[in-house]
Amino acid sequence: MQLSLFATQCAKKKRKVPSYSQFDWNRKLNFLSQTAVQSDLVSEVLPGSIVETYKSGSSSKTDLLGYMSAGANIGVCAIDASKPVLLLIAQYVSAGGKAFIDSGAFRNFKARIQDETFPPLDFDKVFQCYDTVIEASEDIRTLILVAPDEVGEQDKSFQLLCRYQKDVKALHDRGAQIMVPLQKGRLSLTEHYHRCRKLLGFDFICGLPSNAKAVSSHEINQFLIDVSPTSVHFLGTAESGLVHEAKFKSPDTHFTCDATLIRKHIGQNRLLTEMQSQIVDDALCCALHGNGHSRVSDSASWDETEVLGDLTGFIDAMNKNTVRRFALALSTSYREVISCEDNDELWSHLDERNHGYAHHYVMSFVAKECARHISPQVRKSVVQELASLNII
Repeated sequence: MQLSLFATQCAKKKRKVPSYSQFDWNRKLNFLSQTAVQSDLVSEVLPGSIVETYKSGSSSKTDLLGYMSAGANIGVCAIDASKPVLLLIAQYVSAGGKAFIDSGAFRNFKARIQDETFPPLDFDKVFQCYDTVIEASEDIRTLILVAPDEVGEQDKSFQLLCRYQKDVKALHDRGAQIMVPLQKGRLSLTEHYHRCRKLLGFDFICGLPSNAKAVSSHEINQFLIDVSPTSVHFLGTAESGLVHEAKFKSPDTHFTCDATLIRKHIGQNRLLTEMQSQIVDDALCCALHGNGHSRVSDSASWDETEVLGDLTGFIDAMNKNTVRRFALALSTSYREVISCEDNDELWSHLDERNHGYAHHYVMSFVAKECARHISPQVRKSVVQELASLNII
């Protein structure tokens, strides 16, 4: 049957063709590094425009090692940080590196908005985290610790400060810098600052929200004019118009801020993730062929020729958990693997268990273990490079 001359014909939907192009991280890195260089040039011409920024939002040990290697200022959240991370912070500040540890009050605030049954923040545990760092440190003069507060609640924050007054003073007496977040409420920021100052009896870093809904720029500017504080930290923002306006209003104040820059470069088709993934692939290929790689140490020990020629030696070098994973991947048991006395006996046993395909499964396991070994090294190297370029 023919269609009428004036009949409406449904347009065929075009099939979406998947893209197989690889993310060009070198091009992206070059673009972002050029942008960072331009920013650095401005800082060289106008050194007074520089605002110290702490790199916050990452509690990963590998990422922190990358930041530390770059000499960056680091910010972590107490409730997210594991003990190994806290000990790393202690080591870093002892060597003169700058770090601040947030209590996690804002994180808890957001969680309780989503779920009213979510428990309030336990500040006793927060102070335990602080103590862990201090006890492991030789020098904490570059360490900033955030005092207890409740987001958006000025009077409740002051009550918490009263409750933990002795603990906060003890931290200060031991040499740490104390940051007191100043929340908006019935008192002006100036009035609230003075009562906190009187309660603690020492000068502290004033933590100010960067969100205009929390505290307006007018209120911040008025506070700076009234008080001219020694130090101010803008919470949760990179250098912005608000920060530079504040520097103009109070030129003798030392300003800092913290920003989570790393997260916007994590994910599919984003710089850090793609850069790490592609470098791991390259390093893995080098390692399996017995070649070294600039971002990985001891990669040549994974040479597939050496592994196949001396599989028992390779297994002897593994820890017990790795051998258990090997046995599971090769359809056998830990006991049976370690009971084999030489290569021939081991290969015979593995071939029997894997229908003659032991070689394939062994090399698949070796590749996965090699990737597991080199991936953290590559991640640290990538974070260090991007942090050194001030991209994250």
